[in-house]
Amino acid sequence: MGRRPANADDQKAQGFPGKRKSKTQRQIEQAERLAALLAAAPAESGDRLAPPALLVDPRCADALAVWREYTPRLAKLNFFDVLDRHTFAIFCVYCAEFTAAQQDILDNGYSRNVRTVSGDLMPRLNPSVDRRDNAQKIILEMAKRFGLTALDYLSLTGRQASVNLPVGGLFGPPPRPAGETPGASATQPAVCDVVGIVNQFDSLPPNRIQ
Repeated sequence: MGRRPANADDQKAQGFPGKRKSKTQRQIEQAERLAALLAAAPAESGDRLAPPALLVDPRCADALAVWREYTPRLAKLNFFDVLDRHTFAIFCVYCAEFTAAQQDILDNGYSRNVRTVSGDLMPRLNPSVDRRDNAQKIILEMAKRFGLTALDYLSLTGRQASVNLPVGGLFGPPPRPAGETPGASATQPAVCDVVGIVNQFDSLPPNRIQ
């Protein structure tokens, strides 16, 4: 007597073990798994700036180290917010990629001997060189978003300062004193005397007697 097939309900509960999943079904399950990694933060952490779960994977320990080193500092500078979690996670992954490629170059050199069709050995560029250089370009480009170089830092702080300028910008009219009527300032210049302000900080030239 042959084996009796399980009923439909039991097969569904077991995930249909006797049937191969379709390509579409596998793609859907993979997409759902990756989406969960992107959206989830570590369950044991209540920090709103906690890293995405994809960095908590033991294989991403080097990328997670970058996250833990920089995010507290960036948050204090107001260069990092909860909306930046995924973007900065990408940055951390490429930092880890750069490190791994550089380590492989140190261990195995810039070139490797590969055997040709004729059986001879020919040096070929270590693939980690291109891997490292590509990661470096992405790292430096993404660093602009978080002020991670001196120039990028000045650029971001300058943008933050511009947000706090009075209406009219740097060269707009100065604020009117309290109690002054709008017509009373008609004789005042329309722009700040920037040159005059700077001149206040000039020192006397050498041998000049005041």
